[in-house]
Formats: sequence, structure tokens, C-alpha cells
Amino acid sequence: MDEATQHEGDEGLDWLMPGHRAAPADALKRIQALCAAWPDLHAAMLVVQATHQELPRDMLAAAIKQFRPDLGAYTAEDVVSLLTAIWNGGRSGFDAVLRTRANSPKKGAGAFSWVKE
Repeated sequence: MDEATQHEGDEGLDWLMPGHRAAPADALKRIQALCAAWPDLHAAMLVVQATHQELPRDMLAAAIKQFRPDLGAYTAEDVVSLLTAIWNGGRSGFDAVLRTRANSPKKGAGAFSWVKE
């Protein structure tokens, strides 16, 4: 079975295929939709990370932070830590980082001038 036949009928899902490079605007639209669709923070971050593995975590964190009001109190670095915890530690690792970061003193603005903190 060749690749064209294998992905026949996958219209709209080609952005999930290995090696696909999405335009930043397209990725942001999808991340926004996923963040809105999943009310649970852990689930939203997990599905966004799983579907956008080609993006560096710092960029992914900045994008997720824009669309999740429940991350307003967290820095971009905190959100990167949450993404790492989700990937490496599952739900229990995520919850542990969430608890420790919620009570930690916050540093200054992030390294990205275009990111709202």
C-alpha cells in the first residue's frame, strides 16, 4: 500500500501525520480550538501536546497560555514544566508540578516580548 492510498479518506487529518509542518497561524487556530473543547486543563494540555509534537515546548506553552484563562497565574516557564510533567509523569506528575508552581514566587516577564504574561 503506497502512502497516497494509505491516507486516502484522511481529509482534514493530514496535519496529524508525521513530518507535517503547519503554518504558525494554522497551529494557533487548532490549539485555540482544542483548548476550548477540553474543559479539564490536564486533558487540554495533553491533547495539544500530543497533536503538536513538532513545536518546541516553550512555543507550545506560550500558545496554550493564551487560550487557557486558568493558566493566567502561571509563567510561561511554569507551563513548560506542566507540559514536561504531562509527558514524563502523567497525571500524577502534572498535579505535583501544578501544586508546587501555584505557590512559588513569580519571576519577571518571559523571554518572548510577543507573549502576554
